Amino acid sequence: MRFALLLACCAVGPASATPALPVDESGAALAAVNTLLDAWREADVDKAASVLHADFRELTYHASADGWNFTPVARERLLGAMASLKPGEWDDRLLDPTVHVDGPIAVVWSRYRFRTPYTEDGVFHDAAHCGVETFQLYRFPEGWRIVNFADTHGECG
Repeated sequence: MRFALLLACCAVGPASATPALPVDESGAALAAVNTLLDAWREADVDKAASVLHADFRELTYHASADGWNFTPVARERLLGAMASLKPGEWDDRLLDPTVHVDGPIAVVWSRYRFRTPYTEDGVFHDAAHCGVETFQLYRFPEGWRIVNFADTHGECG
């Protein structure tokens, strides 16, 4: 009975009477993350700032010969580091991201490959590190904002 009523509601009446479809919040959250990654590739500080919450912080876990080192990075430090970049110096690519959304909170989790290509003394180097990245976001009236970023930073292999 409910199904028949639903079909009747959808088949009758002008298109403007049909309720709007819900926004794909997982796609919107991932779009905010991709905006940040595009900003890194483009060395566009303003673009990055547009999706980072004012209280954003980054937490990185680096592999080293002595084990793992934990490094917190504030929003201002990240944007300051970006200010000295040239386009193409940071290239972070997510590999099969997973997005979870529950109301105003979202988490994007993905393996990644972060390239830092450069030329030194006429020799091209294509340095890279890999691991896992997570982005935690909240939805505000102006859209999704990244509040936290955490990653593991290890050798690609």
